Amino acid sequence: MSEPMDAVRDLSAAFAARDLSAALACFVPGDCVGYVGSERGETASGRDALTALLGKVFLRDEAYAWKETAATVHRHGDQAYVFTEAEGEVRSDAGVVSEFAYRVSGLVELVGGRWLWRHCQGGEPT
Repeated sequence: MSEPMDAVRDLSAAFAARDLSAALACFVPGDCVGYVGSERGETASGRDALTALLGKVFLRDEAYAWKETAATVHRHGDQAYVFTEAEGEVRSDAGVVSEFAYRVSGLVELVGGRWLWRHCQGGEPT
């Protein structure tokens, strides 16, 4: 059975593959979606802005992924707030791998048996 944390794992897999279609499929249908990343300017509100932002991120010469190390989930029916401490990974096209601390949080919703993001925020704590 699907759980809210599946949304975190699914989005990480899409980022690792730099698969824009898979990443967009991790968000609820419609235009009321959002994403905020670590870097200045990595803010998207709406489907078109989300597509443009993730498209730019996936054109970089490196791919990102993360694995949760601790999580808090507050579920309310078909919606949940998730907050995840994670170990991030950057894998360059040249094969260089580096790790970093990461956090992923946001609102997910159960749609058709799958937990999808309504709004996601990923950031590197300092």
